This record gives sequence, structure tokens and C-alpha cells, in this order.
Amino acid sequence: MNITLFHLILSMLLLLPVGYAFWRLDTGLCRQTMMVVGRIAVSLLVLAFCLHYVFLWDFPWLNLLWVAVQGGVATAIYCRRRWLVMPVYVSCLVCSLPLSLAVLWLTQVGGSVLEARFLIPVAAVMQADSLYVCRHGLSLYAFYRRQHASLDEYLRGNGAEGLEAQRPFVAQAVRRAFVPALSQMLLAGCVFVPSLLVGLLLMGAEPLQATAFLAVLTVGAICCSVAALLLSLYIYHLLKK
Repeated sequence: MNITLFHLILSMLLLLPVGYAFWRLDTGLCRQTMMVVGRIAVSLLVLAFCLHYVFLWDFPWLNLLWVAVQGGVATAIYCRRRWLVMPVYVSCLVCSLPLSLAVLWLTQVGGSVLEARFLIPVAAVMQADSLYVCRHGLSLYAFYRRQHASLDEYLRGNGAEGLEAQRPFVAQAVRRAFVPALSQMLLAGCVFVPSLLVGLLLMGAEPLQATAFLAVLTVGAICCSVAALLLSLYIYHLLKK
């Protein structure tokens, strides 16, 4: 690809029909759309600048540090409640890193699994899926515990301890957190083509190899999300004591 600054500026003209439609319909979305596009542009430029040097230097320790930093920044932005940040960040980082390395090893990427071009994109996908599930699941768990405090007292009063006393709340939180994620996965390939698959195809990957890589990555992301959610619940209990 050879995308220049001129092409980027020219692509912004595609927003003119959108802005005109918003203005004619009096939706009040013109200013909001411009702010969102501007914020995305600035964020992507900063990200591209940082990744340029990370990919250029390509030190294993720097790549691992970038994975930890990008997870922290994403968690701080996505989890607006402070009590969510620590359990979600730690669980996502601890689970996403080894599973990312496992996915890269299983797919035989043709280089070191610690190379920036392999580790950083795969870890980003793992962390993004885990972040959504952990925040949603942990918030639901805390909500169920508050709403059904009498059930918790009843279970403990009848001798239930540890996991046995928490099982109803954990099961409900896990179920409610994963239903949207699983529903979204069902649409992949049938209703829409995953953006990662589009990127692999644009970079010249064979369709079968690209699809196989996406399948392995999806399985790894599911495993990472489950492990991260359960670990975040455990860390949350430790912090509450």
C-alpha cells in the first residue's frame, strides 16, 4: 500500500454527504461527528507514531512493555469506575499474554513470537475481547451481590462457603457477560466479515490460511475472556477483604 497524506485528506471528503444529511434532517449530529472524527484522527496519529518506532526497534522487552501499557491505557479509558480498573487490568494482562504467545506458536507465524508485528496485534485482540467481558461480568456480579444480599446470607447461614456461596452470582454474571459476545461471534462470516480477516487478505495472505489463523485466534480469545473474567472475580474478592 502507498497511502499518502493527500489521500487521507481526500478521504475526508466522503464525510460531506454525511454532514449534509445530518444538517438537512436537523439531527444535531454534525458537531458531534466532527469531534469524534477529529479525536479518532489524533489518536490514530499518536498510535501510528509510537508503533512506528516500536516496530522499528523491535526489542522483545519493549514489545512486552507495549502490551502492558496498551492494556493499562485501554482499561483506564474503558473502565470508568475506579474499583474495576485493578482487577480487570491485572486479569486481562495475565491471561492475554501467555495465550497470545500460544496462538502465535500454534499458527506457526514464521518468526519469533515476540516480534512486534506478531505479538502486539494478537495481544490487542485478546485484551479487547477480555476487557469487554471482564468489565461487563464484574459489574453484573457486584450488582447481583448487592441486589440479592439476602440470598448470600441465606447460603452462608446454611453452611455454604467459598465458591459454593458465590456460585449463583458467578454463574449469572458469566452467563450475562458472554451472551452478547457469543451472539456477535455467530454473525462472523455469515452476516459480516471480521475486520482482522479483511486486513489479512489485504496484506496478501491466502484465504484458507487467513481463515485458519482467525479461527485459532477466536478460540484463544474465548479462552482468554473466560479465564480473565474468573480471575478478575477472584482479584475483586481479594481486594474486598
